Amino acid sequence: PDAVDAGVSVASVVSVASVASVSPTASPGLPNRETSPSSSARRPRLPPLSSFTERHPQAAYMEMVERCQASLHSGDSYELCLTNMLRAPRTAGDADPWSVYMQLRRRNPAPYAAFLDFSAVPRQGRRASRVGPVLCCSSPERFLRGTRDGALEAKPIKGTARRHPDDPKRDREAARRLLESEKDRAENLMIVDLLRNDLGRVAETGSVRVPGLMRLESFATVHQMVSTIVAQKRGRVGTGEVIRAAFPGGSMTGAPKVRSMAILDALEGGPRGVYSGSLGYISWNGAFDLNIVIRTAIFSDGEILVGAGGAIVVQSDPRGEYDEMRLKFETLRVA
Repeated sequence: PDAVDAGVSVASVVSVASVASVSPTASPGLPNRETSPSSSARRPRLPPLSSFTERHPQAAYMEMVERCQASLHSGDSYELCLTNMLRAPRTAGDADPWSVYMQLRRRNPAPYAAFLDFSAVPRQGRRASRVGPVLCCSSPERFLRGTRDGALEAKPIKGTARRHPDDPKRDREAARRLLESEKDRAENLMIVDLLRNDLGRVAETGSVRVPGLMRLESFATVHQMVSTIVAQKRGRVGTGEVIRAAFPGGSMTGAPKVRSMAILDALEGGPRGVYSGSLGYISWNGAFDLNIVIRTAIFSDGEILVGAGGAIVVQSDPRGEYDEMRLKFETLRVA
């Protein structure tokens, strides 16, 4: 764990656990909660949007988008990945975490999903009576994977469009417009360049390649624009050094990374917590697979937290960015 140092509160947490495959009905080390009376009696979805309070309501969020654009025009950054935090109080009989997670698996399957329950683990410090959080993660995004032979792969997502499953023609048009969007392509390309640079710090010379650029991946509720960057790790570079070189994921920071994080840290008005960090596994043989913690509900201390956001570029429309942020929240809630 000490090999991974986030360094900045804007992306301050890495959780590592063996959660790559959680069976829909039962899993080693996890109870079969789906059939428990307490779970089935509760609503499987998150509370309605009206129950959530935004850290930055619409007007404030749109103003933050404009402030991001001012930083872009002044040359401080090329792209800023701005986020918001929504929170709602937990009430008796509402939103059981395991039921929410199982509903997400059924309605919005995601390749890097995970359920982590730390509620039985007391926290240290003055408020030791508090228990740890429960994470219901439905992430479609890989941060970084490494094989035992040193092959590295990152798959950043930049570009999201709502799906229309009841209208195939409209759904195809939404996918086409996403792939042709100048704004979304600019977002994606800048993050590809950032990750090429990150991996180049630990890779064999000439091994960094982009076999998939701005390709469409469609999930149950949204279309996404995804790129794939691969590289071959240098022989004596350790797993911790590889992760340190690329963390936090560029798709959640912007470019250049360090300066962008400083700008966002001043703008966002509070920590992101585990949201926009990473979770996954690291093996003794050097293999690892880590996601980006997005599309995630965090149950903690009597409340539910959901982070959402998007990349800001000079072409961004403040109202459009606010609507995209809300879409990503709704994607998690309606599943």
